[in-house]
Amino acid sequence: MMANLSSRLSGSPESVEIGLHSTNGPDTLAATSSLDWDGPDDPANPYNWPLAKRWYGTVVPGLLCLLVSFSGSVYVPGIYEISTRFNVSLVVALLGLSMYVIGLGLGPMLSAPLSEVYGRKVVYFVNLPIFLLFIAGAALAQNIETLVICRMFAGIFGGPALAVSGGSFVDVWELKSSGLAVSVQAIATFMGPAVGPIVGGYLAERKGWEWTMYIILIFGGFMLIPLYFMEESYKPVILKRRALARGQQLPPKPDPKKAFKLIFTITLARPALMLLKEPIVQAVSIYSSFAFAVLFGFFAAYPYTFATEYGFRLGETGACFAGIGGGLLLGCGIYLLQDRLCYIPAVKKGNGVVEPEVRLVSAMIGSFLMPIGLFWFALTARSDIHWISPVLAGVPFAAGLVLIFLSAIMYILEVYPPLVAASAFAALGLLRYLLAMAFPLFTAQMYERLGIAWATSVFAFIAVLLMPIPWVFKRWGPKIRERSRFNAVTSYSVYADTS
Repeated sequence: MMANLSSRLSGSPESVEIGLHSTNGPDTLAATSSLDWDGPDDPANPYNWPLAKRWYGTVVPGLLCLLVSFSGSVYVPGIYEISTRFNVSLVVALLGLSMYVIGLGLGPMLSAPLSEVYGRKVVYFVNLPIFLLFIAGAALAQNIETLVICRMFAGIFGGPALAVSGGSFVDVWELKSSGLAVSVQAIATFMGPAVGPIVGGYLAERKGWEWTMYIILIFGGFMLIPLYFMEESYKPVILKRRALARGQQLPPKPDPKKAFKLIFTITLARPALMLLKEPIVQAVSIYSSFAFAVLFGFFAAYPYTFATEYGFRLGETGACFAGIGGGLLLGCGIYLLQDRLCYIPAVKKGNGVVEPEVRLVSAMIGSFLMPIGLFWFALTARSDIHWISPVLAGVPFAAGLVLIFLSAIMYILEVYPPLVAASAFAALGLLRYLLAMAFPLFTAQMYERLGIAWATSVFAFIAVLLMPIPWVFKRWGPKIRERSRFNAVTSYSVYADTS
């Protein structure tokens, strides 16, 4: 997420030299240092757009996130036919998922910074057709090598939608009014992995694995229409286009060398350093990435469990992910509730100044829900207990997952200045996709060797070990932030000037 929620500036050397800031605050790489809104009520400012237009600018990128995340998991039910068709093992067939996930991590490294120069819509509109071309290549593949390579490049060109959508979100919503929009964004991002196996299971069973790719092409082709009508929301690009239309002289562009150095710092160098040396980023990344990776591990665990214990076919196994889908919705509902009961009152009580640790209430709730769901699944996923029980176990697990993830995102946004937060998100994304790539490859073997109960219990015990993280930060967060090497803020005002 390369943009910040307001005009709170980092004061770092990079921001002073180049002016890469945010959406409705000062400038960015687009070189608009002398351009600004005509006033606080400027209708061109996305914060002043009609509510319907702001939601359109939120839902369309959200649907792109749904498409990209759906495209990862919808592939999984087809691995059995792929394994037979191309005469490879199931682990090799799963590389079509793992390499896709690696692509999701690689794509934003270039495209996210480009969105700071050319705007959000261009990045969406250029990448989506290329993404669809590689999906088509995967559908027509005649060997496993072509399939895996096409899936990887599809991930590379699909990944920017996941990264840039965060920028689109903060372009149109202020932090103090973003609770519902955050939940919509989360549902779009996480519902894809839950819905994918449901749709893919029935398609793979009745039509063949190729249709798990064709459905992506249909969905993606449809998305080109609303994307075409979506307006650009990024402040520097809006101001630059308006200045050109008015015949105004544009300010000089930033030094390309400095701009490249800043992009390299934000997307590669500093994220790696933060993973190695910054306790806040280490803890948040490990916890949220583990939760995300377990979800991807379930793409291999669910088919094995429900086929072995209950004799389910592909379509029936995919339908079992409905429990996870329900849990994601429940988690978003809990997040909205705690936002109204905890965060908003804290903002009012502090007259706009709130400790970032208030954002961890959701993760504290999720820290209990996730291991409950995992232990529940471990103890009841066996043939002498009705199949509905392990399906329902996905509800608390998924609710805990989304609560932990949302807390991680919002906490980082409030703890760090914008440019540093962008690097923290890059670090989180790097670890998240590495773990999500690896988990499906070993989960099936782990379930076969340890058994369903003990294999799931391993995940559950790790979740228990990670439980204290949000509680520790809630209690000692201010002291931890004081020791940050990356300019963590000591408090945060949600009423910062955004004009």
